[in-house]
Amino acid sequence: MSPKALRPGTKAAQPSEGLLDLRALQRTPGFMLRLAQLKFFEGFYEEFAALGLTPATYAIFVVIRDNPGVPPSSLASVLRLRLPNLIKILNELESSGFIKRNRSKSDRRAIELMLTPKGAKLIQEGARLTAPYNKKMLAPLDEAEQRSLLELLNRILRF
Repeated sequence: MSPKALRPGTKAAQPSEGLLDLRALQRTPGFMLRLAQLKFFEGFYEEFAALGLTPATYAIFVVIRDNPGVPPSSLASVLRLRLPNLIKILNELESSGFIKRNRSKSDRRAIELMLTPKGAKLIQEGARLTAPYNKKMLAPLDEAEQRSLLELLNRILRF
């Protein structure tokens, strides 16, 4: 061992990521899905930053757009968000004029979520970015592999 490695306060040389043995982790679906999620989120923040959308707010807008009147509890369930966390996001979106909460006509105790015209315009702009973003992120795969990936993920998640 070199004297430098024994001195207090000095760090041993760290192997670069390219030199680490990750074979076991590469055979771990959860780990690989998490890394893929992080890659997609990083790309999302770059592509959608000008609109001020995050992956969570984009998903919220899409679900409300495609399911007008969805109750917050159903939205939280499908997006795997804790209801208190979702309520904070909904409060921000409502105060910014993107969504509105209405009382259900069939159950006056229930709340239904709707996009405002401002919210509908924002998600329309976001939707225009989606196809080019997905194409860029899935570029390493051919079209058949892209379809297979989505089919397999949907099968795992049972959508």
